[in-house]
Amino acid sequence: MSSHERHLSSSSVSSQAPLKKTHSHGSIYQGNEESKPKLKLLENPLAHNRRKYSATPQIPSPIHEISGPINIARKQTYDESIKNQYDDRKFDQFSKDDAEEEMFETPEFRRYEETTNMELFYDIFFVANLTTFNDVHDVNEVDALKSYAGFFCILWFLWLQVSLFDVRFVTDSILERIGKACQFGVMIGLAIVGPDFNSSDQKPGAFRSLAIILMFSRLVLSFQYSVILYHVWYYKNSKLPIFLVVVANVIAALIYFSTFFGFSEETSKTGKVFIVWYVTAILETAVNIAISSKWKVLSFRGSHLVQRMTLLTLIILGEGIIGVSKSIADIAEQEEKWTAPLILTIVSAVGIVAFLHFPFHLALVFLVEGAAQFIRWRKVDEVINQVSKQYVDQFKKIPAIDSLDLKTRLANVTLVIFHKFPPEFTQTFTDTQRALFNIGNTTLGSTEQLGNITTLFSTVQDSLFDNFGIDPPESDNAVTDPNEEWNENIGVLALVFTYFFLASGLTLILMNILHALSRPHMTRADKLRSAVNFVLSIILLELAGI
Repeated sequence: MSSHERHLSSSSVSSQAPLKKTHSHGSIYQGNEESKPKLKLLENPLAHNRRKYSATPQIPSPIHEISGPINIARKQTYDESIKNQYDDRKFDQFSKDDAEEEMFETPEFRRYEETTNMELFYDIFFVANLTTFNDVHDVNEVDALKSYAGFFCILWFLWLQVSLFDVRFVTDSILERIGKACQFGVMIGLAIVGPDFNSSDQKPGAFRSLAIILMFSRLVLSFQYSVILYHVWYYKNSKLPIFLVVVANVIAALIYFSTFFGFSEETSKTGKVFIVWYVTAILETAVNIAISSKWKVLSFRGSHLVQRMTLLTLIILGEGIIGVSKSIADIAEQEEKWTAPLILTIVSAVGIVAFLHFPFHLALVFLVEGAAQFIRWRKVDEVINQVSKQYVDQFKKIPAIDSLDLKTRLANVTLVIFHKFPPEFTQTFTDTQRALFNIGNTTLGSTEQLGNITTLFSTVQDSLFDNFGIDPPESDNAVTDPNEEWNENIGVLALVFTYFFLASGLTLILMNILHALSRPHMTRADKLRSAVNFVLSIILLELAGI
């Protein structure tokens, strides 16, 4: 048998051994359906064990110890030194080729084409946090918008760090389940502090707790990477990159902990310590990706990272559709008929959400949130126009004779409106009665009377906003003037208008960039699509600046 044949034979035998083990294990498991594989404390994430042979092939010694006359041994030594065409048979030239050398020095991890149930469950925790934050905080002012974006960034970078580990090293073992349970605990902690997260009014207790939660999350990640480091300890040039990732997570944890001491009552309004969180999150993500790009042992090749991003995008889209559905349900509760402009608005909002599908989740979140609020605003605008028309129609044919007649007719119209759209607060009735009383006790057509009529209209319109779930920004000082509350509601509309079109434009631009990166050789249709998207994005950004 030739050297090459001996090599193939030994390789095939060694490669069949683990297959037999896997097959026998599977047959035993199938034969007894009630039995389950025993959960191990440590599950090896490697696709194969390290080949047990020396780095260099052993060269047989030309001198042999034999019994007999010494000249015989010397003669054999002399013969061994003579070049012979069959000498190559003494060395197995196929003992280890380049592929085996690479396999020997670089571990190969198991890869999963599909997302595991545990990963999906973690994604649900992510969106549950986001939904809870949405329910507690109304995005109706610039500070609320900043807080929303800030909390989303904390959530997203945490999700990314955990996902970067899961897509490469996910296994099912006791230690892995403990680590995942700790990560679930981190998400629950974020859900607890989320309602108190406000960058413009930093509650020391909430922000200190958040610093501890972020520190704990990175320590858990460093522990999980340390387990992987244990498995690859005997692989050459594989310890350093994983060790660097462990160190990076430990350093990030220490930085997060250091911010604990930067939150106090004195700095609750002006403190900027929390910005360190975002800088640290960006840097640790960049370090992780840079190390993964340099060392093959941490490569994302063959992983399901893209699928994880896509699934999270779909889940966020689903959360946004829930918001749209709530807006439609609120409208259906107040109105029995659907006008053509309202239906067109709903279809357009849902169409934009469905079409603009890409992994840049922050812009996507603002896009779907803005679409949900636009549906509410579109309906409120219709109702306000109808109410204004009812007031105008009362005096179009027959003008008011005096102030008492004006008051009576305005009161009748207001009563009809409140019957259809009952006020949410008793203060609305008080403000309405006061405005009607002042209208009836002032000179007809006077400036004072016109001011009271404006107050009446503002009170009714503010009540309509409350009916459809549109609230002005919260303030430390209670707003008692209906005209001031009306101005605040208009300010909310301006903010929604701005960030919705801004998010839409950025969405299209980034989608173009991602499309260009995924298709290096673009067809004519791809170029046309990119050009159209670019023009539309510019139009949307221009609308945001109006």
